[in-house]
Amino acid sequence: MRPKFLAALVFTIALCTAQLWSLPARAQATEAGELGNPSVGIGLSGLDYYASQLPFLDIMKTASTWIGHLPGQWGGWDHQRLADEGYLDTQGWLKAIPPALESVSTVLLADLPVGAVSTRGVYRLTYEGEGQIEVRAGGAPRRPSRPGLLWFEVTPDNTIVNVVISRTDPRRIGEYIRNITIVHERDIAAYEAGEIFNPQWLALIENMRMLRFMDWMQTNNSTQSDWAGRPQVSDYTYTRRGAPLEIMLALANRIGADPWFNMPHLASNDYMAQFAAMVRDGLRDDLKVHVELSNEVWNFIFEQAKWADEQGRLRWGRPNSWVQFYAVRAMEMARIWEAAFAGQTDRLVKVIATHSGWEGLETEILEAPLWIAEDPANHRPPAAYFDAYAITGYFSAQLGGEKADLVLGWIALSRSEAEAAGKALGLADQALADHIQAHKFDAAIALAARELRDGSVTGNSQDSIAGLADHAFPRQAGIARDHGLDLVMYEGGTHVVGVEAALDNAELTAFYIALNYSPQMGALYTALLDAWKAAGGKAFALFVDVAAPSKWGSWGALRHLDDSTPRWDAITRFNAANPAWWETRPDGAFLARQ
Repeated sequence: MRPKFLAALVFTIALCTAQLWSLPARAQATEAGELGNPSVGIGLSGLDYYASQLPFLDIMKTASTWIGHLPGQWGGWDHQRLADEGYLDTQGWLKAIPPALESVSTVLLADLPVGAVSTRGVYRLTYEGEGQIEVRAGGAPRRPSRPGLLWFEVTPDNTIVNVVISRTDPRRIGEYIRNITIVHERDIAAYEAGEIFNPQWLALIENMRMLRFMDWMQTNNSTQSDWAGRPQVSDYTYTRRGAPLEIMLALANRIGADPWFNMPHLASNDYMAQFAAMVRDGLRDDLKVHVELSNEVWNFIFEQAKWADEQGRLRWGRPNSWVQFYAVRAMEMARIWEAAFAGQTDRLVKVIATHSGWEGLETEILEAPLWIAEDPANHRPPAAYFDAYAITGYFSAQLGGEKADLVLGWIALSRSEAEAAGKALGLADQALADHIQAHKFDAAIALAARELRDGSVTGNSQDSIAGLADHAFPRQAGIARDHGLDLVMYEGGTHVVGVEAALDNAELTAFYIALNYSPQMGALYTALLDAWKAAGGKAFALFVDVAAPSKWGSWGALRHLDDSTPRWDAITRFNAANPAWWETRPDGAFLARQ
């Protein structure tokens, strides 16, 4: 890790707090376009080599983990095997190439959307050490390279960048290739000045009230347990075990946003205490931290639910006690964090979560009768240890599930209408084909939007905006009120994605993606946020900021950094027009700091 990077990181965290109270008062909308009291938060998309979020100037930090290549084939060894057999240093850099391998490589900027034009151009790769390293990116080098320095070009035709090490430390003196950095030429000056984050990305998220770091922390299926094994700033890539806490704090402090952290389900008490202390000392005093145990511990697609089920059976000898065990461990987490923030608990929001649509599950979580029965005189319900009750706000109208066949019928009808309209315009041949391609989903999207809004096409409003507004949100608001908790949203937004048989249907996938980025989807987001506010909900973390769509979902409000979508426009309009209605902070709390 470069000393300049570390020094800049420490300075960024320290300076934010020192300058806080000298800031002038600001209104909701400032001259610079920043919001003084935003109401909308967002989850950050996970760090990966194929991710279009690109949050760091040094894109090596989002490169894949090492891939070791056996003779004549791609792959054969992974990072874990290289580490287990002693070929990596503590930061993950390759000390030697195993005799069985021809080379070791890492992949980045893979499969980015066509519109991600800002990724094009010339990049500088620097490194320390000796050996043979090359970049396979398709574009010809724009300038000469030398030991320690390579230049390469990313063109619109690139689908992957592959950094390949075929020889390292040839003299066996410990001078292996390490400390690789990869920076776009336009960003070199900013990077050399100590900047960490991509300014194009910062400009998109700077008005978010809250950043939920669940995916950045690789919360789901996490194996982290001991503080010594946490992610480090010096890790060669952050895709291996997640973002370091120092980086997440630097981001929250930089843009002025409350961080929401998810403690690994296997984390020791010491891990939680050390994490809490670092947040207490490193987070700006005008910001609040939200903390939650893991993520969706009710959800058995994740290891944390299986762990809770096993622990619940061990503790109480009963099946179906997993969410009660989750509540007890979350309560222990809350106590640890409260102790760390003694005397300043107004900076801390302890969160417990449930599944919005699984009615009755919240009773076991908030009241945990098995826990109470252990010691009725001294055990209080878990709800008493928390500040906020988190739910989801997804809507899908089941278009990707039980209504998928109906959607296929809408698509066929829509295409027929597009063809008829084209012929009515006198179009033929390629002109007609182009018209059909441009309008083949129009009628189907209109029907789907109606169904998503209120279920009025089929008469079934389940999982629609109306279902949330008329039932789920008011019900959950009442539960939060009854337990003295604030109602917050840990994830919400469109959940229109193919499942089961619909997952691999290319026509449905294309339609779902078109629907998710249509003007109608923007209107649905406005309706969702309005319904949340009307129900008395508070912080709302939409899912997620920037991610390319696929058959697995259209989760990104933006598909890439150069994107513009009706959905994102709706989010930003609501955020600007609706200052937080539930609290005020000192002037300048949510403004960015250099």
